[in-house]
Amino acid sequence: MEVKSKFRKLFWARAGIGCLAFIVTLYVCLNSISQYSELRKNPVFIVSAVFLLLFLCAAWDFFKIFKLIVTDQGIEKVVLISGRKQCIPFTSITSLKKQKITMQGKAGQITNGYTISILELENNKTLVISPDIFENYNDIMVVIKSKILLFQGNDPDSFSS
Repeated sequence: MEVKSKFRKLFWARAGIGCLAFIVTLYVCLNSISQYSELRKNPVFIVSAVFLLLFLCAAWDFFKIFKLIVTDQGIEKVVLISGRKQCIPFTSITSLKKQKITMQGKAGQITNGYTISILELENNKTLVISPDIFENYNDIMVVIKSKILLFQGNDPDSFSS
């Protein structure tokens, strides 16, 4: 049985809006260069350059986006931008933890939040699987949990989740 991850439509919408905002800001930045004789006296260039730096920092996470393919032997992680594949055998997973992500404001919680799963691997590496990114998060996690239990020979109640 093989389960392939599916990205949420909202995830792609956020990525598209971010790319569009980056392109518009880059256009404004480059267009403003010719307005002033010195760049340090050009307020539009300075502000748009700061926004470009912020967009580049945020884009760093975009290069880490991956899709998952859960097979009978392990998890195949494929980085979207580079296409680099990494195979994670179920025997290398040491634990499975859950963490709740909530939005906080000054008055308290804004939303109930959502739960992400953190697979801790050998060599102190982790793999974070989030329902914020994957549409079929529940299907992925059910298969991963069953395969971990099968390969590690654990009792279903003894494995931490």
